[in-house]
Amino acid sequence: MSKLCSIIKGTQFTKLINSATFLHPTRNFARSHRIANLQTESFPSNPDPSSSKFSTVNEAEILKFSQLAEEWWSPNGPVKLLHSMNPLRVAYMRRQYSKCSEERGENHFPFKGLRILDIGCGGGVLAESLSRLGGSVVGADASWENIQIAKSHALKDPMLHLGPGKLEYRCITAEKLLEQGEIFDIVCAMEIIEHVNNPLEFLRTCAGMVKAGGGHLFLSTISRTPLSYFLTILLAEKILGVVPNGTHDFSGYIRPDEIQQEVQNLKADNDNNATNDSHASERWGAVTDVTGIGLNPITGRWFEFYKWVPKRIQLDVNYLLTARRA
Repeated sequence: MSKLCSIIKGTQFTKLINSATFLHPTRNFARSHRIANLQTESFPSNPDPSSSKFSTVNEAEILKFSQLAEEWWSPNGPVKLLHSMNPLRVAYMRRQYSKCSEERGENHFPFKGLRILDIGCGGGVLAESLSRLGGSVVGADASWENIQIAKSHALKDPMLHLGPGKLEYRCITAEKLLEQGEIFDIVCAMEIIEHVNNPLEFLRTCAGMVKAGGGHLFLSTISRTPLSYFLTILLAEKILGVVPNGTHDFSGYIRPDEIQQEVQNLKADNDNNATNDSHASERWGAVTDVTGIGLNPITGRWFEFYKWVPKRIQLDVNYLLTARRA
C-alpha cells in the first residue's frame, strides 16, 4: 500500500497529470496520423489508403481489439466490463430517447422503425441489444476480425432475424460512412472515442451522420482526470488486472465539458443533412444530458449516480452523454 501511495504522490504521476495530455483535444490529440482505411465489400488484408480522405482510426488500437475478437462474447473474458455495462447503456438510451417520443415509453420495441449506427461495435454486444428492441441496426467496426465474430454470433440466435429489428455488420470507418452519405436516427459511439486518433474530429464525423430534426447521438467514455487515471489504468490495469494492461490511453480520455463545447460549436453545414438553404449554417444541436456512471465492486454491476451527487464527482470517471440534433 505504501508503494501505491508513493506512486500516486511521486513526481512521475504529478508530471503526467500536469503534462500536455491535459491540453485541449483540438490542439494535440492527433498523436499519430497513420491512416487505416478498410474497404467494406472485400475486407482486404492490406487496406487501400485512398479509400477515404481522412481517418481517425488508430491502427494500434484496432490491432489490440482484433486480438480480443475470439473472446468478445465471453462473459468473464477481457471485455466482461462491457457486458456488465450493456444493460445500463441500453436503459439509458431508451429513457433519453423516450423524452422526445412519449408513445415509445412502454413499447416493447422502442426503437422500431429507427435506423441506428453502432460505430465501433466490436463483437456486437450493443448492436444485438438494439436490434432486439426493434432498431434497424448497422454495426460498424474497422476491425475485420471483430466483424466476423459479430456476424457469427448473430447467426446463433434465429430470433434476431425474425423482426421487427434488423441487423447488419460492416467493416468500415466512420469517415467512410460519412463520405457515403449515410444518415441515421441514432448514432452510438460507446467506449470508442477514447480509442481513436483526434477524438473531437471523430465526434464531428459521428455528428455529421445524425438525422436533422431530432436525431440523437449517444456517447459513453471516460473523463480525463487524476481519479480516472488512478481507477481505470493504475488500479484496473496495472494492479488488479480487471482489464488487459494497455487497454486505455490516458491522453485519449476526454472531459464532458470538452464534448459539450465541441457540440455547441458544431454547424449544420458540415454533415449529410446539409442543404443550400439559409438554415445550413445554423448550429448542429445541443447536449441534452450528461450522466455519471460507476461500477459497484461488490455486485459487479454498473449504476447511474443519483442526481444529488455533485457533477464534479459523478463525472470524474465514466459518463454517458446525449446530444440531440436540431
